[in-house]
Amino acid sequence: MKVLFQNHSSLLIQHGDRYLLTDPWYNQPAFGSWLPTFAPYIHPTYLAALGERLTILISHGHDDHFDDRLLEIFDKDTRIVTADFKAPSVVNRVKRIGFHNITTVGEDEVEVDGLKISSYIVEAFSHDDAAYLIRNEDGAVIHANDNWNPFEKSHEPLLLARTSGYDRSSVLVFSQTNSASGFPLNYRNYSEDEKTELLKAKVTKMVGGGLQNARALGLPKLYSYAGFATAYVKGKNYHQAGLFPTASYLKKLLEEQGVGAYVEIAELYPGDAVELPSGATQKAFISGYSDHAIKSVTDTFYRTYGHIDECISYRDIGVQPDVIEDWLQDFLLELDAFTTKRVNGPDAHFRELLGKRFSIEVSVGDDWTIRKTIQFGSGLVEWTSEANKVCYVGAPAMFAILKGEALFEDLYTGYNGEWARYPADVYNRDIVMMMVMFSYVYRNRFSPAMRQKYLGA
Repeated sequence: MKVLFQNHSSLLIQHGDRYLLTDPWYNQPAFGSWLPTFAPYIHPTYLAALGERLTILISHGHDDHFDDRLLEIFDKDTRIVTADFKAPSVVNRVKRIGFHNITTVGEDEVEVDGLKISSYIVEAFSHDDAAYLIRNEDGAVIHANDNWNPFEKSHEPLLLARTSGYDRSSVLVFSQTNSASGFPLNYRNYSEDEKTELLKAKVTKMVGGGLQNARALGLPKLYSYAGFATAYVKGKNYHQAGLFPTASYLKKLLEEQGVGAYVEIAELYPGDAVELPSGATQKAFISGYSDHAIKSVTDTFYRTYGHIDECISYRDIGVQPDVIEDWLQDFLLELDAFTTKRVNGPDAHFRELLGKRFSIEVSVGDDWTIRKTIQFGSGLVEWTSEANKVCYVGAPAMFAILKGEALFEDLYTGYNGEWARYPADVYNRDIVMMMVMFSYVYRNRFSPAMRQKYLGA
């Protein structure tokens, strides 16, 4: 087996004369602003030409792991693997593209084209994401993608049992090592210096989770990925402010934060491949460029080819001011109804969310601002600028969300809105989680009827 780092969280695993590709992402903006800082090392056309020799694993539905436009070029007979999620959103989305050979896997291993694959969902972290174990006789790969948090107690013994027969150098764990949301860079509560320190502390915690998981399995290395992306928001410098989570940077960060590394963080760039069972790294044919050079040239490439123009804040979004306020109110009432139903059902562990407040301020023009507040479980209440979460957004981005052309989550994870929270030191993660879940439900289920109601189309 040979494991090549493509980009972001995309791995190309060669086993015999066959290949498994994880989470392909080429140049479609994710969250309305993200583009991969590393382009894929192997151009997707070469992979699509493999035909039946290729299997694609999609870890979850975020666009930096699931590039719909890229998947259009692959043969629709290609086998697709994903987790056995309760919600069928990933499977339905794959089917809409035209794929029909779909395999879902859970904690019980399933043999797929000579590989044993299983998935591990931590519902307290996310209902709609999973880590994966991929293995054969040569070795094992843990494709944790965004699951940087410590293993669930029930998962750790399963993973230990399934990897214990390998030499430790034959087991690779890939874990997210960079911020995957707007906090703290798009929050108004903090100064620029405070944002820098909060971001470093946040990333240190995430890296620490991956290191802890590697140590729990007795592994000598952790491989950094799923953090090589850039957010392009017009008028903001988020594309300059983000961290670049190479191993050398992360080692310096941990040292600066006074945190022990537990295990080695392996240096891996796109095109580098790890051979199993030896665990030896084979460097890419093209290497030796500086981090600054690759970031700068990538930025130039996206500007030259117009990919940045596809990001929400760069698009020409026609706003119809006469309907936006009523439409926003309907949107918020649906959010409250969705939340109330979830916390009284499958998400009872989020019951403390009831009674919390969410405010949104939409700038329509120089002299027109729409302000709305909901109290979860009670619907619309009097506006407050000191709700548990407050979102500030321009009318074009909000209108794109209302029409179903963008996700509500794009305002947070995609930096397309600015935020505040009160108290400033309380995360209120439950609000963010509900917002993320509602994003997809609104776009797929509610937005068609809303468009008909307000636009007649």
